Parts: sequence; C-alpha cells; structure tokens
Amino acid sequence: MDLDAVTFPALIVAEDGWVDYLASVAQLEKWTNTAIKKYNKRRVLLYDCSDHAWLVESIVSRARRKLFVRLIHAVYNPKTPVQISVRPITECPTETVRDALLLIIDKDDDVLTQHTEASDLKTEIQHAASFKAVVQALRAARAI
Repeated sequence: MDLDAVTFPALIVAEDGWVDYLASVAQLEKWTNTAIKKYNKRRVLLYDCSDHAWLVESIVSRARRKLFVRLIHAVYNPKTPVQISVRPITECPTETVRDALLLIIDKDDDVLTQHTEASDLKTEIQHAASFKAVVQALRAARAI
C-alpha cells in the first residue's frame, strides 16, 4: 500500500528515536539519499489520526539518475521525491506504537526526554489510548 491509505495528521516513530508529528503527506514526499538508506534499514511506524498504525516497508527514490548525477548527489545529498510503501498493523495498533515509544524512551538518548523525566513521559504514554492522547503526551513533554 502507499501513503494514500494513511490519514493525516500522523506520527512517525523510528527505532532510533525519531518521533515527529506530520501534518500532511507532503512532509514525507522528499527525502535525502542518506535518509532513504538509513530508514530502509530501521523499523519505522506511522500512527494516524484515525488510530491506525502502519509499518513502513520501503522508501524508494522515484528519480532514476545517471552516474554523474548520483555522484553529485552523494556530495550534496539533496532531497529527492520518494515512494513509500506501508503495511497496516491490524493487531493492537495503539499498543504497538506505545511499545515502540517506550523502547525509545528506555534507550535514554534524550531525544524525547530533553524537557521531562523519562519516567513521567513513560507513564503518560502508557495511559494514552488514542492518537490524540499520544500526541498530547508528547507535546506536553515538548518531545514533538
């Protein structure tokens, strides 16, 4: 499936601690080649405002470039249009996203816990039962 299946706004949650609020699909339309390589190797989830969760299966550049252009892009790393394929997570989507967030918080790399205690944020995330509640908890902690 492509991103048309995802209802925006949505959260993106990657296992390396990247968590962001995406107001529209336009925020995911262009990626750098470095980001494409990095996040194709990691578990990335989308959690949309209709409480559906999605696993990002692939991120592929739409541009087919010649060798010379690829060499230039390797140096400058500009953003290029991408096609993102997702697969729905049908079993307990909210719980899946909560678990992913709790793992990120446990890594304690201060991405989400710069402005709040990890234990406080974990408590808020554990009690969140919907997209709206998760977003409120992250915003209250100034994590997004």
